[in-house]
Amino acid sequence: MEGKKERPDSLSPPLRIIVVGKSGSGKSSTGNTILQRREFESRLSPQPVTTKCQKAIGSWNGRSILVVDTPPIFEAQPPTQDTYRDIGDCYLLSAPGPHVLLLVTQLGRFTAQDSEAVRRVQEVFGEGTLRHMVLLFTHVEDLGAESLQDYVAGTDNLRLRRLVQECGGRYYGFNNRASREEQRAQLEGLMAVLERELEGTCLSNQLYWEAQLLLQSGGRPGTEEHRRYLAQVQRQVEQQRQHLQAGSSCLRRVLLRAKSWVTEHSEFCACVIWCSLMFFLVLSMFYVL
Repeated sequence: MEGKKERPDSLSPPLRIIVVGKSGSGKSSTGNTILQRREFESRLSPQPVTTKCQKAIGSWNGRSILVVDTPPIFEAQPPTQDTYRDIGDCYLLSAPGPHVLLLVTQLGRFTAQDSEAVRRVQEVFGEGTLRHMVLLFTHVEDLGAESLQDYVAGTDNLRLRRLVQECGGRYYGFNNRASREEQRAQLEGLMAVLERELEGTCLSNQLYWEAQLLLQSGGRPGTEEHRRYLAQVQRQVEQQRQHLQAGSSCLRRVLLRAKSWVTEHSEFCACVIWCSLMFFLVLSMFYVL
């Protein structure tokens, strides 16, 4: 866990942003764009470059911005003790809670891995995650003359369309290789989206209360307080995972039952549809006359 700070331009609480998503999506580069300086290591590599949670503070129009970059804690493989340690660090660095969970994905490459990363983010942060999530597309320069709005509206990627809906339509696009002036314009647009949509509220849960208590007590890694905190992190994340799975299983059962009922009563459904069509046909003829 690393914390890098610079003098903020304002005494108001910082806008806390956690950059999330699958490995290799451009999280560190996006964090650097938001900070307007190279703070997090970002380069092409077959292995994840970011190996632990890091935070850095910048400013925008007089307001402090705290950005937390994350290691591979949103992958499909089963979590290890190192994973829970990294999750615990993420909570400590972003306490008392993030205003924004910025999900980074490359334009045109929203895959099953990205969907899995979204599920893992929900497991890590629990209920209310999607209310604070903003989808950020990188490589928007590949759109050419097409707008990002037209791309999202016309995509045939059902996973992506569903996520955009679940996030309340909050998304934005970055060209991480843009000039400094272009990056400032991009950042201004992103900040406008965040301030307009999220209204300054932050995500809070039991683990953030635990993180604040640990910070207040000065519990350092290796102390008994820190070990108890990590044990609580593991229990809470596991509970949130089970809760998410239970919700998905319940929805799946409802859909299967609905499908089964429609199949068993196909003749009845066809009759209802036919009668409805005839009713509207007669009604339309009545209005014409």
